[in-house]
Amino acid sequence: MKPDGIRMRYLALVPILLLMACTNDQDTEEAFLLAVDSFYEAVNSGDQAGHADLFTYNAFMLADEWHISRGEDLKSSIRDRTGWVFRLKGLKRLDYGVSGDIGYTVNEYFYTWHQEGSQPEWHKTKNVHIWKRQADGSWRLHVDIWNSTPE
Repeated sequence: MKPDGIRMRYLALVPILLLMACTNDQDTEEAFLLAVDSFYEAVNSGDQAGHADLFTYNAFMLADEWHISRGEDLKSSIRDRTGWVFRLKGLKRLDYGVSGDIGYTVNEYFYTWHQEGSQPEWHKTKNVHIWKRQADGSWRLHVDIWNSTPE
Protein backbone atom coordinates (compact mmCIF):
# COMPACT_ATOMS: atom_id res chain seq x y z
CA MET A 1 0.00 0.00 0.00
CA LYS A 2 1.25 3.48 -0.81
CA PRO A 3 2.01 5.89 2.05
CA ASP A 4 -0.79 8.17 0.76
CA GLY A 5 -3.29 5.30 1.19
CA ILE A 6 -2.32 4.84 4.84
CA ARG A 7 -2.56 8.58 5.41
CA MET A 8 -6.03 8.62 3.86
CA ARG A 9 -7.18 5.82 6.17
CA TYR A 10 -5.97 7.74 9.20
CA LEU A 11 -7.61 10.90 7.93
CA ALA A 12 -10.88 8.98 7.51
CA LEU A 13 -10.74 8.15 11.24
CA VAL A 14 -10.52 11.82 12.30
CA PRO A 15 -14.26 12.61 11.93
CA ILE A 16 -15.16 9.40 13.77
CA LEU A 17 -12.81 10.23 16.64
CA LEU A 18 -14.13 13.80 16.80
CA LEU A 19 -17.69 12.52 16.94
CA MET A 20 -16.76 10.11 19.72
CA ALA A 21 -15.10 12.94 21.68
CA CYS A 22 -18.14 15.19 21.29
CA THR A 23 -20.48 12.40 22.35
CA ASN A 24 -18.41 11.72 25.45
CA ASP A 25 -18.29 15.43 26.31
CA GLN A 26 -22.07 15.68 25.85
CA ASP A 27 -22.59 12.57 28.00
CA THR A 28 -20.27 14.03 30.65
CA GLU A 29 -22.14 17.34 30.64
CA GLU A 30 -25.52 15.58 30.88
CA ALA A 31 -24.33 13.43 33.81
CA PHE A 32 -22.93 16.53 35.49
CA LEU A 33 -26.18 18.50 35.12
CA LEU A 34 -28.19 15.52 36.39
CA ALA A 35 -26.03 15.47 39.54
CA VAL A 36 -26.50 19.21 40.00
CA ASP A 37 -30.27 18.85 39.62
CA SER A 38 -30.25 15.91 42.08
CA PHE A 39 -28.49 18.11 44.61
CA TYR A 40 -31.19 20.78 44.46
CA GLU A 41 -33.97 18.17 44.48
CA ALA A 42 -32.51 16.70 47.69
CA VAL A 43 -32.36 20.16 49.28
CA ASN A 44 -35.93 21.09 48.37
CA SER A 45 -37.43 17.73 49.29
CA GLY A 46 -35.82 17.83 52.73
CA ASP A 47 -33.73 14.72 51.97
CA GLN A 48 -30.88 15.58 54.32
CA ALA A 49 -29.06 12.26 53.86
CA GLY A 50 -29.29 12.55 50.05
CA HIS A 51 -28.14 16.16 50.24
CA ALA A 52 -25.12 15.23 52.39
CA ASP A 53 -24.21 12.25 50.19
CA LEU A 54 -23.79 14.52 47.16
CA PHE A 55 -20.67 16.07 48.73
CA THR A 56 -17.20 14.55 48.37
CA TYR A 57 -15.73 12.90 51.47
CA ASN A 58 -13.46 15.93 52.04
CA ALA A 59 -15.69 18.74 50.71
CA PHE A 60 -15.53 22.36 51.84
CA MET A 61 -18.40 24.72 52.63
CA LEU A 62 -17.53 28.39 52.87
CA ALA A 63 -20.79 29.88 54.07
CA ASP A 64 -21.59 33.56 54.45
CA GLU A 65 -20.43 34.84 57.86
CA TRP A 66 -19.59 31.35 59.12
CA HIS A 67 -16.61 29.10 59.74
CA ILE A 68 -15.27 26.73 57.11
CA SER A 69 -16.96 23.33 57.33
CA ARG A 70 -15.19 20.30 55.93
CA GLY A 71 -15.56 16.60 55.30
CA GLU A 72 -17.57 14.51 57.73
CA ASP A 73 -18.29 17.55 59.95
CA LEU A 74 -19.94 19.23 56.96
CA LYS A 75 -21.94 16.12 56.06
CA SER A 76 -23.02 15.58 59.68
CA SER A 77 -24.24 19.16 59.95
CA ILE A 78 -26.47 18.58 56.92
CA ARG A 79 -27.77 15.19 58.11
CA ASP A 80 -28.47 16.40 61.67
CA ARG A 81 -30.78 19.35 61.09
CA THR A 82 -33.55 18.02 63.31
CA GLY A 83 -36.11 20.75 63.88
CA TRP A 84 -34.81 23.00 61.14
CA VAL A 85 -35.87 23.56 57.52
CA PHE A 86 -33.53 24.55 54.69
CA ARG A 87 -35.14 25.24 51.29
CA LEU A 88 -34.46 27.21 48.12
CA LYS A 89 -36.68 29.00 45.63
CA GLY A 90 -36.17 30.96 42.43
CA LEU A 91 -32.98 29.11 41.53
CA LYS A 92 -31.28 30.59 38.46
CA ARG A 93 -28.21 28.93 36.99
CA LEU A 94 -26.09 31.82 35.75
CA ASP A 95 -23.22 29.77 34.37
CA TYR A 96 -21.77 26.27 34.37
CA GLY A 97 -18.99 24.33 32.74
CA VAL A 98 -17.29 20.97 32.68
CA SER A 99 -13.67 20.19 31.85
CA GLY A 100 -12.47 16.66 32.44
CA ASP A 101 -13.25 15.66 36.02
CA ILE A 102 -14.06 19.19 37.25
CA GLY A 103 -17.33 21.07 36.85
CA TYR A 104 -18.69 24.30 38.24
CA THR A 105 -21.96 26.16 38.59
CA VAL A 106 -22.75 29.76 39.45
CA ASN A 107 -26.26 30.31 40.82
CA GLU A 108 -28.51 32.83 42.48
CA TYR A 109 -31.61 32.03 44.53
CA PHE A 110 -33.54 32.69 47.70
CA TYR A 111 -33.09 30.42 50.72
CA THR A 112 -34.78 29.92 54.04
CA TRP A 113 -33.32 28.41 57.18
CA HIS A 114 -35.99 28.35 59.84
CA GLN A 115 -37.35 26.21 62.66
CA GLU A 116 -39.99 23.66 61.75
CA GLY A 117 -43.45 25.11 62.26
CA SER A 118 -42.37 28.74 61.87
CA GLN A 119 -42.85 30.89 58.78
CA PRO A 120 -39.95 30.95 56.32
CA GLU A 121 -37.96 34.12 55.81
CA TRP A 122 -36.43 34.22 52.34
CA HIS A 123 -32.92 35.61 51.84
CA LYS A 124 -31.41 36.45 48.47
CA THR A 125 -28.04 34.83 47.91
CA LYS A 126 -25.63 33.42 45.33
CA ASN A 127 -23.15 30.58 45.19
CA VAL A 128 -20.31 28.99 43.31
CA HIS A 129 -20.12 25.20 43.37
CA ILE A 130 -17.09 23.24 42.26
CA TRP A 131 -17.82 19.60 41.47
CA LYS A 132 -15.46 16.62 41.06
CA ARG A 133 -16.16 13.48 39.07
CA GLN A 134 -15.44 10.42 41.19
CA ALA A 135 -13.66 7.24 40.12
CA ASP A 136 -17.06 5.55 39.62
CA GLY A 137 -18.11 8.33 37.20
CA SER A 138 -20.53 10.02 39.62
CA TRP A 139 -20.31 13.75 40.34
CA ARG A 140 -19.99 15.10 43.90
CA LEU A 141 -19.91 18.65 45.18
CA HIS A 142 -16.44 19.49 46.49
CA VAL A 143 -16.55 23.24 47.22
CA ASP A 144 -19.69 25.18 48.18
CA ILE A 145 -19.10 28.94 48.45
CA TRP A 146 -22.08 31.19 49.08
CA ASN A 147 -22.90 34.62 50.41
CA SER A 148 -25.76 37.08 50.74
CA THR A 149 -26.96 39.45 48.08
CA PRO A 150 -28.19 42.90 49.13
CA GLU A 151 -31.78 43.45 48.06
